[in-house]
Amino acid sequence: MNNEDIRACIEACFVCAKDCEICLNAMATKASNNDCPRCCRECVETCITCALGMSRESRFWRNYCAICSEACRWCAQECGEHDHDHCQKCAVSCRKCAELCEKVASR
Repeated sequence: MNNEDIRACIEACFVCAKDCEICLNAMATKASNNDCPRCCRECVETCITCALGMSRESRFWRNYCAICSEACRWCAQECGEHDHDHCQKCAVSCRKCAELCEKVASR
């Protein structure tokens, strides 16, 4: 596997976790008709676990990437349904992270 792909995926995981945390914080006082911000909490934890697993070359890193991709796709769907800027930014980060996790996990 290409080290640049791994580095890009790790970075995307941390960016996604940050954007999800921002969305989670902003949504704390807003009503939601779906699983946002609940999905953000799941996504933050999953992205950080995935990034750390890849960083230490865990024997389970492909599994982490698969779960991370699934969590990110869910979060992108939920946050993407809202018009708030923080939700839209979160959805974009989640989609990117999901794509990179799928890419590296499939190798």
